[in-house]
Amino acid sequence: MTQPPEMLSSSRQAELNPASIKPNPNNPRRYFNEERLDLLRTSIQEVGILVPLIVYEDPENPGTFVLMDGERRWRCSIDLGLRAVPTNVIPVPDPLENLLRMFNIHNVREDWPLISVALSLREVMQISGERGEKRLSEMTGVTRSTVRRARRLLSLPEEEIELILDEAHLDRNDQVHREDLYLEIEAAESVLRSAVPSFAAKHTRAEVIRAFARKAEEKTLRAVTDFRLLGRLTKALENNPVDADLVDYALDELVTDVRVTPQEVFENFAAEGYRQQTLIKKAEVLADDLTSLRDEGVVSAALSERLLTLRQLIDQILEVAR
Repeated sequence: MTQPPEMLSSSRQAELNPASIKPNPNNPRRYFNEERLDLLRTSIQEVGILVPLIVYEDPENPGTFVLMDGERRWRCSIDLGLRAVPTNVIPVPDPLENLLRMFNIHNVREDWPLISVALSLREVMQISGERGEKRLSEMTGVTRSTVRRARRLLSLPEEEIELILDEAHLDRNDQVHREDLYLEIEAAESVLRSAVPSFAAKHTRAEVIRAFARKAEEKTLRAVTDFRLLGRLTKALENNPVDADLVDYALDELVTDVRVTPQEVFENFAAEGYRQQTLIKKAEVLADDLTSLRDEGVVSAALSERLLTLRQLIDQILEVAR
């Protein structure tokens, strides 16, 4: 694992007692998987620490050092009772430089939890005053889509963010309050608030997010992606193919009753309307193709047969609808 040459150009090497080193509060990787730490401890026991930690001396506490890179190695050295670890000591960075260096170091490593990225990104925005997605991506080295998703997490009520943080150290399968759950919830809430004014007037954003999260907590949710069905529900409201009053009632139940799921609401109140909206779009595409076909004037026998069958079916449907 090589270190950035620009960071080490003015550094000095030193063997330091791990007890004199403290973690960097701006490390985007704020949570560590215990299984992976166990593997690293075993490796260090067998071959030692091969890549030096990067640290800088705490200007407020001479003789104490702050980690810039290598927190997992440092944690393992503490657990193993090592008396000294190899380090590269670099000059003290300013607060923004510290944050951005942490991002750029860890950006080339394994992914860290999105919530960790989000919290560090919030600090970057606070210190730099920068809010633009493109510029934040350039500054931190993370993709624009990651910046966008991180900012969506930061828009959640603080209580929900704390729930994500409480489980960030767990394996993904053991987490209930996962980032992907809240991204789906945030998107669904936003769509409903925009498309159904009566829903927005009755329920606060925090109330809806908490109600939707409870469905995961109580295990009444089939899959986090079921919240996408609420976007389909709003599509079904277009051109009034479904009863808006019934949908209002169903959405109220979705918020107030933890047992009611997005899947049930969609299938009971909007599935048919959504299907008809989908057919409208397909019919528009087919009409455009048939118009082109008419202008060209060339129709094969097989297509003619299919079109006759389709016309008969359409006539039957229209007769029933009258």
